[in-house]
Amino acid sequence: PHVLVNWAVQIARGMLYLHEEAFVPILHRDLKSSNILLLEKIEHDDICNKTLKITDFGLAREWHRTTKMSAAGTYAWMAPEVIKSSLFSKGSDIWSYGVLLWELLTGEVPYRGIDGLAVAYGVAVNKLTLPIPSTCPEPFAKLMKECWQQDPHIRPSFALILEQLTAIEGAVMTEMPQESFHSMQDDWKLEIQQMFDELRTKEKELRSREEELTRAALQQKSQEELLKRREQQLAEREIDVLERELNILIFQLNQEKPKVKKRKGKFKRSRLKLKDGHRISLPSDFQHKITVQASPNLDKRRSLNSSSSSPPSSPTMMPRLRAIQCELSALPRGLLC
Repeated sequence: PHVLVNWAVQIARGMLYLHEEAFVPILHRDLKSSNILLLEKIEHDDICNKTLKITDFGLAREWHRTTKMSAAGTYAWMAPEVIKSSLFSKGSDIWSYGVLLWELLTGEVPYRGIDGLAVAYGVAVNKLTLPIPSTCPEPFAKLMKECWQQDPHIRPSFALILEQLTAIEGAVMTEMPQESFHSMQDDWKLEIQQMFDELRTKEKELRSREEELTRAALQQKSQEELLKRREQQLAEREIDVLERELNILIFQLNQEKPKVKKRKGKFKRSRLKLKDGHRISLPSDFQHKITVQASPNLDKRRSLNSSSSSPPSSPTMMPRLRAIQCELSALPRGLLC
């Protein structure tokens, strides 16, 4: 355990230099275990007295220039504000350090076997953090919880983290034998695996529910399209019926010979040569013989021009049109259509 604590201290010192002591303060923005390398070779499984190096600064940015980027890092190590808004800060590096500390202590992969997008969503909505084993020493558990505060401004700085790790390092050397730590670590792995299994089960349930909702949405869309097609067909059929009714009425009216009234008085051709003879008067005694009116029985269906918003709006009243032959005696004289 003293090796792991020493490694945690080395990483914290390196990050403290980047944040506070470098000529230009730098945000790493992709701090994770795969970006921590050993300077010396490991011989005979001896990992003591090794020097750690923080690497992969491809995503790093100078602190005074910008704290925002479209996408960076890996979801399991990302802080919530990074996933939601791509807002990087010293606090987002602190969050990533907490995940790295969890890796050192447990020897596990963060969110092993869980879909990356599910992890991103869970962390972003402030409902998911890595499980801290129930028997984890309190100083470590407290430090990880502080690193994973939702508000990046209240996460501890690396200077404060180093103070806590220095105190922990002294306690570990005297209170936690190596055999006891390895036994405890094995128990942690089992406990963490059970928690991850529960998360995977919930993920499958949510995915199944999502698929059901998708199928229901597709089915609803298909039904709406079918109703629109039927509505269009009905509208076209009504226009066709109306056209036939008009043709029938026009044909019937054409069968009747017009009754021409005899002219009263004498026709004077000389009146055509008057000053205003080039003006044609408006028609008189015009009669309305055919009209198109809405049926008294309204068809309660959606209008073709209705909005396609979801959910669909309430159906509008759409009248059926009918061609009607007017009774001449019932119409006023001079009525225009």
